[in-house]
Amino acid sequence: MRRFSRYAAVLLCLAGALHAQPNPPVALHGATVQVVFSPDGGAARAVVEMIDGARQRVMLAGYLLTSYQIARALKQAHARGVHVRVVLDSANETDRYSGATYLARAGVDVAIDKKYAIMHHKFIIADRTLGFGSMNFTRAGDEKNAENFNIFRGAPALLDRYRKEFERLYRESEPYRRGG
Repeated sequence: MRRFSRYAAVLLCLAGALHAQPNPPVALHGATVQVVFSPDGGAARAVVEMIDGARQRVMLAGYLLTSYQIARALKQAHARGVHVRVVLDSANETDRYSGATYLARAGVDVAIDKKYAIMHHKFIIADRTLGFGSMNFTRAGDEKNAENFNIFRGAPALLDRYRKEFERLYRESEPYRRGG
C-alpha cells in the first residue's frame, strides 16, 4: 500500500506539472510604469531616451524599424560601447527604408527572424528598463498612428521574461546580410 501511495503522489505531482501555467503571472511590486501615447505623445522620444540612458546593453525586437531617430540612437549606443542587438521581421530585408542596413553598416548586431509569417513583437530592453506596446519602431507609429508604449522600471521578473523571449528569438534568427 505504501508503494502505491508513493506512485500516486508522484503521478499527482506530474499531473500538476503538466497543468501548470507555462507563463505564470508576474508580480510588479514597486515597479513604475511610464505610459506614452502617440501620435503627439512622444513615444519615439521615450524609446530614444531609454536607448540613450543605456550603459551596458540594448535588445530591441520589432516588426519594423524605419524610425531614423531610433536607429540613430541605437547606432550611437553601439558607438559608445553598449552591447546592442536587434531582431527584426523578415520584411526588413526588402523594405528600402529599414534601419537594418544602416545599423549593420555601423557594426550593430542585426538579426532577421524568418520563422513566422510575421515576427510582430515590439519591445526593447535597455539595461534594467523594459519598454513595449503597440507602436512599431517607425515614424508612422510615432507621428501618424494611435499607439501606446509602456516603460517599466523596477520590474526585474517582467524584464527577465522579455529577455528570455529576446534570446529565443535571437537564437532562431539569421544574421542580417543585405548592405552590411
